[in-house]
Amino acid sequence: MIQFLRNNSFSIIYIFFLGIMPLLVSSSISYWIIGHESVVRNLSFHQWILIYAIACITMAFAMTPTTFVALLSGYFLGLASVFPVAAASWLASWLGFTIAKLLDGGKFLDMISQKPKVMTILRNLRKDEFKIILLARLSPVLPFSVTNVVFSFSGTKLKNFLTAGFLGMIPRTCLAIWAGSQAEEVKKLIENPNEGNLTKFLLVSLVGISLFGITYFIRKAIK
Repeated sequence: MIQFLRNNSFSIIYIFFLGIMPLLVSSSISYWIIGHESVVRNLSFHQWILIYAIACITMAFAMTPTTFVALLSGYFLGLASVFPVAAASWLASWLGFTIAKLLDGGKFLDMISQKPKVMTILRNLRKDEFKIILLARLSPVLPFSVTNVVFSFSGTKLKNFLTAGFLGMIPRTCLAIWAGSQAEEVKKLIENPNEGNLTKFLLVSLVGISLFGITYFIRKAIK
């Protein structure tokens, strides 16, 4: 165990970094937006394009959660923001996956390969990797950037990751954008992003489907 931690210390620190950064950065952005809502409402088309280009990077490196970006997009742009948010999320997935692979350099898989039982489970999981990726992306609870890294480290095929990930992101992205479009003021939206019984029910449903499906495939892989 100690050897594993030493050999993968950088990767572990990187995952930890991805876990705490969204809270810090999104809180700062929220504070600024609450005091400058009129400025955001008057942004031009080209300025929004620039914002989504920046969001590709911030989402990839866990500086802004994808749900946070979708909520604010829905509030300021309405349902018309579905395409730019989906495109930015897809590009962020590719960037996060690729950077993680470059940083890890295959060390994680090399370490895992020394444990036959773990490798057997991993090979079994790969048989259903498309479905597992789709289910992981479906859940609003599983951190976007952390799952990028986990799937990258585990040797997931890029094509499956991007395709299944995009399909899995669509329902939660549309839900977040719709919830944002229904908010009356940005402060209330940021403080209570899941306000409304229907939104809460749909969120719980997505999480339930995701966790049930992932648990099923993990149990299947262990057998």
